[in-house]
Amino acid sequence: MNPTTVCLLTLAFAPTPPEIHTDYAAAYHQARDRKLLLVDFESGFDLNRLSPGQLSDYVVCRVPADCEIEFDGETRPLLEFAAFRHLERQPGLAIIDLKHRGRPDVYKQTVSVLPRRHVTTDKVRALLDLPAGTLTQRTLVWALRVHPQRPRSVYGVPDPRLMAHCQRHCQVQCRRNDQHHAASNPGRSEIVAESWPWNKNIVDAAIDIVWSWSCSSGHWSAACRPWRAYGYDMQTNGQKWYATGVFD
Repeated sequence: MNPTTVCLLTLAFAPTPPEIHTDYAAAYHQARDRKLLLVDFESGFDLNRLSPGQLSDYVVCRVPADCEIEFDGETRPLLEFAAFRHLERQPGLAIIDLKHRGRPDVYKQTVSVLPRRHVTTDKVRALLDLPAGTLTQRTLVWALRVHPQRPRSVYGVPDPRLMAHCQRHCQVQCRRNDQHHAASNPGRSEIVAESWPWNKNIVDAAIDIVWSWSCSSGHWSAACRPWRAYGYDMQTNGQKWYATGVFD
C-alpha cells in the first residue's frame, strides 16, 4: 500500500470536528436521546486543543454568558435556570446528559459544570472523559482525576451499589452536620471528608475535599489504590459539603 493510499484511508476514518451550535434549543434537540450536550458560556476554551475524538460523544453549543431563551412564555437568561445554578451565573462549561435515557437520575440533568477559573486543557479533557453519573458523583471523580498524583481508585468500575451507599452516607452526614464513617458499608474500605465552610461552589468544594484526603495517609492510601470497583459522592446541607468514597 503506497503512502498516498494510507493517507487517504487515515483521513476517511478520522473523526470529523464537531459542529459548533449557537442556538441552544437546536443543540438540545440534536443531542436528545443520543449524546451529551456540552454548553460553553464564554469559557474562553479553544476546542481545537482537543482531538475530534474527544468530542465524539457530544453536541457542542457555544452561547454568550448573557444568552436568553424563551420558556413558558417568558424570556430569561439561560444561566438563571436551575440547570446551571452551580455556575453561579458566571462563564464556564456545563454538560447535560441527554444520552442515558435508562438512567432517570442523570437523564436530562446537568451532570458536570466547570467555572471559567478552572478551565484548562487538562481539566476539560478530564471532564469530557468521565463515566456516567450524577453531578455530585462526577464532580468528585473529576477532582480526583485532575489531582497531580492521579489516585487510581477512580479508574476502576463505578459500581451502582457503592455509589448508592456513598450518597446515603453523605446525606446522613449532612443531616447531622458531622463528618463520620458509616457503621457498615458494602465495600472493603471507606473514606469520608468535609469541605471548608467557605467553599460553597461544588467544584471548589470537591477540590478542597480531595486535598483533605491527600493530607491523611490512611484516606489517601485507600483513594490511590487501584480497586476493582468504587463509589464516590458528595452532598451539601448548605453549610458544608460532605463526601464519601467506598471501594471493593
